[in-house]
Amino acid sequence: MESPAAFAACRARWVEAEMSENEKSTDPGLSAAERRKLRGREAKEAVADHEAAQQAFHENRERLREERLAREAAAGPMLYPAPELPDDTPIENVRFSTRIRNAVTAVGWKTVGEIREASDATLLGLPDLGPGSVISLRETLGLPSCDGVRPLGKKPA
Repeated sequence: MESPAAFAACRARWVEAEMSENEKSTDPGLSAAERRKLRGREAKEAVADHEAAQQAFHENRERLREERLAREAAAGPMLYPAPELPDDTPIENVRFSTRIRNAVTAVGWKTVGEIREASDATLLGLPDLGPGSVISLRETLGLPSCDGVRPLGKKPA
């Protein structure tokens, strides 16, 4: 008759050979040792899956970064709105707020000069562009207000 240790070792080899890749530690009818062994395998698989997902994430992030840098290099440098900007500066190259950018590009304007030529009434008539946005445009592009839209708290001269 076999010793209990030899029997346990033999059973462990048999269990290992019989365990399929589809078995889960939550399957009914497994002994505590079988569950521990399956949990260990599941943990290793989870770590491997996590590491693969992390690697894919980092590769994708780096690819997107390279694409963005290539787009920015092709489009030219991004400029802050300033009175010194030439009139032929494309709007897409100026760091306007999203609200201002969307409003002026929605009407088809392409350059800073087109914004400078517009009256306050025209600017206020653009969808989603209010007095605050017009004030911001006038101040950053170095243009005085021409229709009475002034920053809050400032009185006309």
